[in-house]
Amino acid sequence: MSNLPFQIDELILKFLNKTITPNEHFVLKEWINSSPINKEIFENLTNKEWVATELDKMYEFEKDSGWETIAASLKHAKRIAGKKKRKWFQMVAAVVLFALSIGFWFYKTPDKVIPDQNLSQKERFGAEIMPPEINQAILTLSNGKKIIVQNDPKKELIIHATALTLKTNDSNIIAKDRINSKKEVLAQNTLAVPKGSKPLQLLLADGTMTWINAGSSLTFPSEFIGKERKVSMTGEVFFKVAKNKHMPFKVNANGTETEALGTQFNINAYADQSNTKITLVEGSIRVEKRVSKLLIGSLIVKPNQQVIAEKELTLIKEANIEETTAWRDGQFYFEGADIKVVMNQISKWYDLDVAYKGTINSSFVMKISKDVPLSELLKIMEMTDLVRFKLEGKKIIVMSYTKP
Repeated sequence: MSNLPFQIDELILKFLNKTITPNEHFVLKEWINSSPINKEIFENLTNKEWVATELDKMYEFEKDSGWETIAASLKHAKRIAGKKKRKWFQMVAAVVLFALSIGFWFYKTPDKVIPDQNLSQKERFGAEIMPPEINQAILTLSNGKKIIVQNDPKKELIIHATALTLKTNDSNIIAKDRINSKKEVLAQNTLAVPKGSKPLQLLLADGTMTWINAGSSLTFPSEFIGKERKVSMTGEVFFKVAKNKHMPFKVNANGTETEALGTQFNINAYADQSNTKITLVEGSIRVEKRVSKLLIGSLIVKPNQQVIAEKELTLIKEANIEETTAWRDGQFYFEGADIKVVMNQISKWYDLDVAYKGTINSSFVMKISKDVPLSELLKIMEMTDLVRFKLEGKKIIVMSYTKP
């Protein structure tokens, strides 16, 4: 079977099968303790994750292949060992050969199933999932007409909302409606950016620039008239508000109203989160919380502060601005973020559903470009040995993990 003493092969197999006798166990322990190399061989060959990884990495072992595959691998490894004729290589060859035989035992014994979190990354990740390359959105006009908006990956897409037109940055008109009265000007359009899209920029009629994140939407008029500028949103949007002290800019999001004259701020109000976060980058804003028109709370916010809106408003005096706005700059950035916060962003960027298996209380510190394949991101997170991932189609399973 291998270059290991045949008796030791048999004893380790019996150990794994739990059929080893006390006398045989004593002999095995003597062999293990006789040298550091023996101890390392035993520890590796009885570690299912190590075996699965080695099979995957060194021999591309398929779990549905038969003993013929193993036998061919054994012969190939023996030929290599014979050519090298080095003692150290023979020892490595012995480990690999034995790993193949143990691997067969792991894979083929019906009642010895490897837990999902101990499978190799290749088995758990499956087909590669790439980051989004284009901006895409659904523009719903005030008359109910829906327009699919997409761009050339090589061109930046900025949608302009003016009094009469909605157009891209290269002047391609995507919608043009006749407006018969000032009242009709205030009719609302909605731009929705789905999961799996790059963030989309929308320039409002007053010169306010907005960045709409994946899984988010912004509802806005074609032109602002009257005493205030009002929009509403879901998900996450960054606002760079054009100054107009005579016409406050107001954003409604998940029961909160944020008022600004000319400023920059980020609102995170995804429906699948327990709170809404309003973070001020520059200028000054007022945040109000209402329930059935009843004012629950009101706060004046200064730069670098954040308001967390739940049942009440809470002011965070020192917010992490870089972490909050990293999405706009094409980055994942987490400073001690809970696993569910991390996966929330990942699911929207790669358009995946998320399920959890086991109790996971870990927090993560990470900064990485969003323009990477999903597997690269998951491998970095798995290096913490706190968590494991498995992909099943468009669903990613997050599993608790304890290093063997």
